[in-house]
Amino acid sequence: METAESNMVSRDLSAREVLHPQDQRQMWRVQSGALRIDSAAIDEASRFMRLALPGDVIGVEKWVGTDDALTMRALTAVTLTPVQASGTEMMHILMETVVVAHQRCREVVSLRTGSASQRVKCLLLMFADSVSHEAKTISECALPNLNDMADILDAAPETVSRVFSAMRKLDYLQDRKPHRARFSSVALRAHDLIPGMTASSAARRGQMVGV
Repeated sequence: METAESNMVSRDLSAREVLHPQDQRQMWRVQSGALRIDSAAIDEASRFMRLALPGDVIGVEKWVGTDDALTMRALTAVTLTPVQASGTEMMHILMETVVVAHQRCREVVSLRTGSASQRVKCLLLMFADSVSHEAKTISECALPNLNDMADILDAAPETVSRVFSAMRKLDYLQDRKPHRARFSSVALRAHDLIPGMTASSAARRGQMVGV
């Protein structure tokens, strides 16, 4: 399977670039970066479904004949490698995709429930782990823009900004640019909530934003 992938031409997407629907008929393995996958059933608005991170295979949905309209958009710069397989190789990919899809669904729950600080923490650690599962700390990590992060986290952009400000004051976050951040994954893993952003206070802020 790896030989089949490596002999084909890869595809690069810049941040916020959408994978053309025609290209979704081909299966791709994410080599680097992250995509958001939105899904829309017939006559329904498109909604965020899951992330695709390095190692994931995308395009299986079209291969198995789903009727959902899918949108795959790069959150950061992405490199994709076409996947060609048949027989036992295809069975292996399908089994792998089922396992990964289950993991991504669990991650979506963690990204959209709980306090705002907990959701931001989960997102940062997901992107850190996508760069290196072995690293205990990370010096710098590419991130989606603020509006994308807020949409994925089901939070207002102002709320996400407040969490980042709190992280900076506590030195969990050393630097943040529009599309990159430098932070300590060790410090983030050690704390369930950022002080001053408890579950109850986050809920109250969310209610105020919605008013």
